[in-house]
Amino acid sequence: MVRTSYFLSILFTCLVLSIVNVSAQEPSKPSLKDIISKEKQTEVAENEAEIVDKLVPVDEFNRGQPRSSIQGFLNAVKSQDFERATEYLDYRNISDSTLAIGKEELARKLSIVLDRALWVDLESMSEHHLGDLSEPVASYRELLGKVDTKTGSIAILLQRVPRESDRVKIWKISNATVEKIPHLHKEYSYTQLGEWLSKNTPGVSFLGVMLWQWMYFIGLILVCFVIAKIFTWILSRALKKFYPAILQESQKFIENPFALLVTVLLSRLFVAEENATIAVKAIAEGATLLTIAWIWVLFNFVDLMKVKLSKRFIAQDKPLAIYLLRPAGTVIKSFILLFAVLIWFENLGFSATTLLAGLGIGGLAVALAAQKTVENIIGAITLYTSSPVKIGNFCRFGKQVGVVEEIGLRATRIRTLERTVVYVANAQFIDMQLENYSERECIVYRSKININPNAKDGDVEGLINGMRELLISHAKIAESPLRVHAKKFTSYGIQLELFCYIETTDFDEYLEVINELNLSILSLVKKHHCELSILAGIQSSVADVQG
Repeated sequence: MVRTSYFLSILFTCLVLSIVNVSAQEPSKPSLKDIISKEKQTEVAENEAEIVDKLVPVDEFNRGQPRSSIQGFLNAVKSQDFERATEYLDYRNISDSTLAIGKEELARKLSIVLDRALWVDLESMSEHHLGDLSEPVASYRELLGKVDTKTGSIAILLQRVPRESDRVKIWKISNATVEKIPHLHKEYSYTQLGEWLSKNTPGVSFLGVMLWQWMYFIGLILVCFVIAKIFTWILSRALKKFYPAILQESQKFIENPFALLVTVLLSRLFVAEENATIAVKAIAEGATLLTIAWIWVLFNFVDLMKVKLSKRFIAQDKPLAIYLLRPAGTVIKSFILLFAVLIWFENLGFSATTLLAGLGIGGLAVALAAQKTVENIIGAITLYTSSPVKIGNFCRFGKQVGVVEEIGLRATRIRTLERTVVYVANAQFIDMQLENYSERECIVYRSKININPNAKDGDVEGLINGMRELLISHAKIAESPLRVHAKKFTSYGIQLELFCYIETTDFDEYLEVINELNLSILSLVKKHHCELSILAGIQSSVADVQG
């Protein structure tokens, strides 16, 4: 059987890889929540944009302010209307080599650069006709953001320029930025496959990701899945060869949930960065598929541990502990699911702090109310796993004795010698001193006999030897320890003590044996002319009454 530590080491390695991969995201990059928010913003039609500055000029393409102008450009390229997108670019004083690319192609390439390298936050853009005069650029320009390149950072600028028809000042993407589009696109272009797919597939998008990108990355995941299935199948068969006793559940665990986890890790490690936009990275960093994979892996790992522990409890003669595995597994799975959902929410960009605060307050109230219940459940787990007593055992608990009839999640039910039923809370029961009579392999026989002091020395010695021979010859008396001695002198006579073990665990048989022994001892007392001390008998009776 493959040790549990083997699986734990594999899972820990995968967890580290996934954490490193997820944590590689830059803090400044947008989350999926930001992508969804931007989608809603760009769905607003240009003519529905809120006008907060009365001096914003009326324009067919809503270019009177920086925000509506860049929003119009984003809406145009989203619908792949690159002819309309050209209305938002300033082509004045552009070199012939740049213009030779084509106005629509320049607009398309700029949209690719923005999708891959710059997160445009529309809320931060100015809504005034003069733009944001506090920015560290010329007063007639607006800084959209900066794109990092191998040669340095390049500013993406909007510029207030005269409209061709009537010279009214409107906002367009600066000609200085347009001139740099070929250089930017060379660094942030798609792969050849990506370029072909982007030009030959419908311009449909979901969550800011184009249809061709969904097709590309889903295809990549399928390829990784095939590779992962082959790898895990070989791993499973290799383990079966080197560890013939491996559980069938362990092989299923490797070939199914673990295969999905390997698929996700491979797709995240070997994704083609050239075809990944900011929106794609935001979705990937949301780790939705990774979270699902981990939940499935951990759920199946809990089930696998339940199977292994069941076999172990049966081997240890603790079959009752198996009943606790199912609720314990459910509790563990609940914590795994809650933890995974909170991490997923954080990855998506939603703050889980508020949810945790609510859960903390509600959880505190529930915890206080269920404190005793939790203690009793833990007590039940302790009773089932350590098994100080089992169902059917006769035991002493505290000052009472009885037979254990049931060990529940809340309390243990015990039938006393008076045939009454006592329910003891598990949390209290495990703290008691428990004496399990059913676990003994034999029963002690200890007797004290007081002989009249007037008995002769030879008679007393003969009585002692006779009782010793009686115990040695009896079939039910253990050979060792076996003691018969004149222990001490008391005011009631000479005290003889017998000590031995009766080899039985049946209490009725024990009573039959000691009844036989007591009658035989009484005959030996008479045979050796000794008398029992009457005063000692009276004193013993008085002590019993007082007790």
